[in-house]
Order: sequence, then structure tokens, then C-alpha cells
Amino acid sequence: MKIKVETLTEKSFVAFGKVLGQPDTDAPNLTDALANVWLGMSDLMGIGSQPARHVTFLSIHSKPAKNDKIEKHETSAEAFIPLEGTSILMVAPAEAITSNGGPDMRQCRAFLMDGSKGVLMRPGTWHAVPYPLTEKATYIVLVDDAIIPKNDLHINTIEDVEFCFD
Repeated sequence: MKIKVETLTEKSFVAFGKVLGQPDTDAPNLTDALANVWLGMSDLMGIGSQPARHVTFLSIHSKPAKNDKIEKHETSAEAFIPLEGTSILMVAPAEAITSNGGPDMRQCRAFLMDGSKGVLMRPGTWHAVPYPLTEKATYIVLVDDAIIPKNDLHINTIEDVEFCFD
């Protein structure tokens, strides 16, 4: 028996489930000089207890001129699952807060994401958008897509960070 191998697209796979990757047709919800973000692609086939769309696609297409931004979401855990490329993920613990409410950068760490493993961060964990070491890096991101209407995207400007490997 021979079975023809098909190109994996949203349309060709619809009878079997959902393709996890950049949507074939939809425009990104958020876009800037560094990345494109497609929020709320799926609720993981109805796994959640409440209707929500937690699967997001992140395409990082540019390196920032400075590594001087970090963010957190108090109400949602967040996962980065790499699909393409190599990058650095900068994080600081949720409880690492200075007197002005920003992250305590003395507790910040940076991890190489080579594409073989993803991460799940606890709610409130400070993190930067992954810094790509390759021309492009793409991720499936699991996060509550209501962070925008909940006003739960807290971005802080920090002193510019330089990554090193020794």
C-alpha cells in the first residue's frame, strides 16, 4: 500500500486537528520591528475548563538594538516551545522585585534555547522576548490570550544587558 505524502497546512489537516505553527492566512495581532505575534490560535482542542484560546505563534525576525526590556504577566503562566532557530531566554524570578516594583536584575539569568527543549514559566516570572542567535526564531507560546484585555502585560525598561558565553 502506498500513501501519498502531503504538505502539512491548516486546510489539509483540519479533519485531524490543529496545526501548531504560523497561521497560513491570518495576519499577526501584534507586530513591531522585532517580532510578529499571532494571539489565541487554539484552546488546545478544548482541554481548558473555560473557553479560551491559549496557543500563540511568535516569529522573531530581528535582533533588538538593545536588550533593555523585560516583562511579566501576573495572571498567566507562559510557555515557549521552540520550532525554529536558537535563542537566549532571559528570566528573573517573580519574587525578585526592587523597591520601585521592577525586576531585581541581580537575580536575572539567561538560558540558551537550542530548539531541543521548551520552558514553562510560573505566573509573574520576569522574562524578555527570546533573543535570537539565528536569523529567525519561531515559537509556539502558551499564554492566556486575555493578558491584553486584562491589562496584564507589564513591561519594564532595564539597563541594557549583554550576553556572554564564558
